[in-house]
Amino acid sequence: MVNRSKYSVIIKENIRIIGASALAIVFLIISILLIRSGASLMWLIPPALLIASFALLAIDKFLLLTVFLVPVSVQLRFIIPYPPADVFLPTELMLGVILLLMVFKLVYTKEIDRKILLHPVSIISICLLGWYLITSLTSTIPWVSLKSFIARMWFFAGFYLLAAEIFRKPERIKNYLFAYIAGMTPVVIYFLIRMWQTGIFDQKASYFMIRPFFSDHTSFGAALAFCIPLIIYFLTLEKKGSAIRVFLFMALFLFSVSFILSYSRAAWLSLVVSIMVTVIILTRLSWKIVFSGLAIVAFIVSISWSAIMLQINENRQESDDNIKRHIQSIANIRSDASNLERINRWKSAVRMFREKPLLGWGPATYQFQYAPFQISGEKTIISTNYGKGGNAHSEYLGSLVDSGIPGLIFYILLLFISIRRGGIIYNTHTDKQIRNLVLAMIAGLTTYVIHGGLNNFLDTDKISALFWGMIAVIVAIDLRMKEEAIS
Repeated sequence: MVNRSKYSVIIKENIRIIGASALAIVFLIISILLIRSGASLMWLIPPALLIASFALLAIDKFLLLTVFLVPVSVQLRFIIPYPPADVFLPTELMLGVILLLMVFKLVYTKEIDRKILLHPVSIISICLLGWYLITSLTSTIPWVSLKSFIARMWFFAGFYLLAAEIFRKPERIKNYLFAYIAGMTPVVIYFLIRMWQTGIFDQKASYFMIRPFFSDHTSFGAALAFCIPLIIYFLTLEKKGSAIRVFLFMALFLFSVSFILSYSRAAWLSLVVSIMVTVIILTRLSWKIVFSGLAIVAFIVSISWSAIMLQINENRQESDDNIKRHIQSIANIRSDASNLERINRWKSAVRMFREKPLLGWGPATYQFQYAPFQISGEKTIISTNYGKGGNAHSEYLGSLVDSGIPGLIFYILLLFISIRRGGIIYNTHTDKQIRNLVLAMIAGLTTYVIHGGLNNFLDTDKISALFWGMIAVIVAIDLRMKEEAIS
């Protein structure tokens, strides 16, 4: 025990020297491998080492820089055609470094607060990731699943575990959230300029005008839905006339216009539901009344189902530049290619689940495996058999296909426990600013609870930074409340 303690002290005192030595060895090994293989990615090594050095010196500031760069990160495929690994640069390099440092902190230096690890949200998150690992090993395409698992690990390590640790100092919460908004602002301006060049209201152009920063308009809309409640929260903090307040008003306007011009119907719906939930919380309306109202609505829908379906089947309004008609197209399941393709993916996902209900097909394998499960009569003009058409278009069905029933249960529990803890904090905390902050977190997460039913983006840094970050905020505040109650 004495010798082990002695070695731990030595390691802690010389952590930067050890880290620098390890980086030198890693650099040497990677250099040899790349030279022997003739790879053309050698240019990535110097910035990677610079990034790693910064992380060793100030990991909290390094995380803020990472979050700031998330919105402007670019997939390697937009830089190099057919890359060996399609990662987001520079953020996934940075997150890889954070993951290694967090493992070191957990295993050797024991710097991560055990209270964070033992929080119910952390426990269910670890169970979820553990199950992802198991289903990656049993995957139908193990190398694809393991790559996806590693990406999710560094999202969790950076945006949740490290974030929750540094959020023990409240001011860092605002820095983290503001860093994302600051990084998102130039991306929003870039999108608006490009849309202006096409005539502003161009629904088809919106699909790709956000590239290379976002892969498509739907993930961009999901990120904006997360950001809008945050900007409103920050506006409640700033004094009238301050420069930051002026910036926030401008940001709210630009983000809102971009949100509309994203033409992401799923994002629009998610923000509407989030606003409704926020109003319910603010007015302290009893959830018994809410659920009773929902039950009544469900009953009315059930008895009117035939008439509703007749109305839906008569809807031929397809996606359109006109905002009103574009909203009407949400209910078009007869001729709108986007809606029909989403239904095709969902039905394929259900058929895949029935074949492998427990372990699933393996994380991130859906797009490579779903083609044989399509039925010719359900295919659309945008259907494909070559694994290039994306995922299941649902976080819930995606979890079911990737990791079976346990994977879906863990994911739903993560959402439920996180939002539930946020609700308890909001109702019991005495500090108005903290309550407003937690309300913004609940509103942001609610947008993805809804959006996740229609798309899935947790395999990207763009959405994971805010998804896991908001959960980390709730956990950090929850732990601090418990500590204050004990003292």
